[in-house]
Amino acid sequence: MKRITPLNIITACLLIWLGFGLIDMTLGTAKALWLLLLIVISVIGDQMIRVSVGALKRIWIVQLLFIVVTVAIAFAIWYIKN
Repeated sequence: MKRITPLNIITACLLIWLGFGLIDMTLGTAKALWLLLLIVISVIGDQMIRVSVGALKRIWIVQLLFIVVTVAIAFAIWYIKN
């Protein structure tokens, strides 16, 4: 039985954002593709972490660290570009 993890929550939020953005036509093609890339990265990251870490408590810790590092890198890239 699968358990809910932080990356599952992130994936669900991104899918909802992508879906509503495409329905409302408020997302451009570039932003929609970036969201799709983030969804793919979160799904792949979730599966890789699940395979490598066994306990659910450790999965939460590792996935939260993965999210923090990913957001920090994205912010750093954004900051450097602007």
